[in-house]
Parts: sequence; C-alpha cells; structure tokens
Amino acid sequence: MKPLKSFDELTVGQRFAFGQFSLSEAEIIAYAEKFDPQPFHTDPVAAKSAPLFGGLVASGLHTMGACFGLILGSGIFREVSLGGSEITTKWPAPLRPDESVAVESIVASLKPSRSRPELGVAVFRHIGTRLADDIMVIEMTATHFFKR
Repeated sequence: MKPLKSFDELTVGQRFAFGQFSLSEAEIIAYAEKFDPQPFHTDPVAAKSAPLFGGLVASGLHTMGACFGLILGSGIFREVSLGGSEITTKWPAPLRPDESVAVESIVASLKPSRSRPELGVAVFRHIGTRLADDIMVIEMTATHFFKR
C-alpha cells in the first residue's frame, strides 16, 4: 500500500482494505493470560459454559490490536501519522479461534485544524468482518491526527 504524503490526499467515504488475519487458540490464550485473564478467553473447557459465548473467544482488546497491526503495518500512515485522541469500539460478535477477519477502514470525516494549519483531524471507521459469514466482529471509530 502506498504511504499517504498528506492529510489532504484523503476524501470522505474513501475506503482502504488492509487484508485479513486470524488468531489461533494458542494466541488467544497466551494474550488473554497476560492481558485479559477471563475464563472464556483462557480456558477452552470452562469457556463452553460461558453463557454469552459457549466457547473460547478472543479478547476484544486482542482483536483490536490485530486490526491495528494490519492497518499500521501496511505503512499507509507512516509518513503522516501524529497519533490520535479517541477510539470508540464495539464488538458486535465474538471472534473464535482460526476465524479469518477482513479489515477495512472508511474515512468518516476530515477537518483541517484551524489552530495548527500544518495538521488535520481525520475520523476513520475501522471494521473487522468475519469472512465465513460476513458478520462484523469489531467496529472502531477513531480520531487520527495527520500532517498536511
């Protein structure tokens, strides 16, 4: 993916496809044991009796990190990113081991900074969709600061 050179290259509605990822059972458990130690993330047997999931599922934070790994790993924002200030996240469906997720981002809004003309504020809708059934497993609305 060709890196952006400026905030001004973006347009509202513009879409970016970042490929796909999957998380193995071992990866889900290892992440959860360290960062989100709940039985439905760490113990496949105990997870079977979890009322909301009925089996092992990835931590939402792990799913979020995997999405951002693809997005930022693409290099598209390498030259323009100045960080961000907010991410509102929803996990409408669970992600189970070895399920493939496609990651896409859509430019929701763009606003050149009035106080700092050398930067702009972009709001993106980042979406992870399970490929097997086209169900969204994560939706993040994120505010990013970019160089102009």
